[in-house]
Amino acid sequence: MKFKAIICVMLVGVFTMGHAATSHSSRDKDIASIHSNLNSFSALADNNAYEYLTLLFAPNVTTDYTSLFGGEAVTQKREILMQNWAAFLPGFDKTFHNLGNPSINRKEDIAFANVPFTASHWLGHDGFWQVSGIYHFTFRKIEGQWLITSVTLEKREEAGSRDILAIAPENAKDRLADLQQLKNDTLVH
Repeated sequence: MKFKAIICVMLVGVFTMGHAATSHSSRDKDIASIHSNLNSFSALADNNAYEYLTLLFAPNVTTDYTSLFGGEAVTQKREILMQNWAAFLPGFDKTFHNLGNPSINRKEDIAFANVPFTASHWLGHDGFWQVSGIYHFTFRKIEGQWLITSVTLEKREEAGSRDILAIAPENAKDRLADLQQLKNDTLVH
């Protein structure tokens, strides 16, 4: 009888460990996907790769930059968001969105990620503007993919001059066209 009890306990343990390993593995995969999307968010934006960046977002996305610029949060189609960023970010000589270690909380098909960041923007010989703080992301798992449904920028510090923010859009269209031409030339050769 004692032997049967030990076997029963062992079988329950094996099945429980198997279930925990499967759940843990699935959870790790989801968290890894969210981490990957966060890293891609900054790298793709800094490289003006909007055709790929758009794939990280849900069809409708809310952006909230009120702590930086005032106004109100905006909900729009991801394609419109990409057009807006493409009309702005390529106007800088260089941008670098440096993300720190995120804090990710996931419950079923929704996840929240808080990520410290420093976003640096250079333009011309002396033009520099930097903002740092926390990005608050919301993700939703849609058709097996973790997509960004909202981004809120919480400003903590700012350095440099906002004057370059007015100049960048003037340069953006031509620079984006130059980047597209370079891409096309590279693909042909």
